[in-house]
Amino acid sequence: MIENRRTSIREIDSAYKKQREQELALQRKKRRGLIKRLSAIGIVGGAFATIAFMFIFNQHSTLAEKQEEKLTLENEVQQLLTEEKKLQQDIINYNDIDYIEEIARRDYFLTKEGETLFTLPSKSTD
Repeated sequence: MIENRRTSIREIDSAYKKQREQELALQRKKRRGLIKRLSAIGIVGGAFATIAFMFIFNQHSTLAEKQEEKLTLENEVQQLLTEEKKLQQDIINYNDIDYIEEIARRDYFLTKEGETLFTLPSKSTD
């Protein structure tokens, strides 16, 4: 019975068979080309993403450094403004005759004519 079946199977026309094999070969070739193109696009995209990530990370680090530097400089500016106000007040004071006399009496023990200077001992906490 099995032998009977084998004899009843007929081979497909060779022209149709060749055409179908050519179509399958073309499909395989197109599929290989598609895989190559997608791989190339993936590699280029991955490289682009890596470079973009590196740039963003570098900019983030630079930005953090600049912000820290900005805070430091702002603190320094505040200190300088405070010092400037003190120096401006000193300029105003040193242009005042009464203030100069007070400094001269206190620091250099100078007196006006007819004035007597008494120095008291400083209080000790013994």
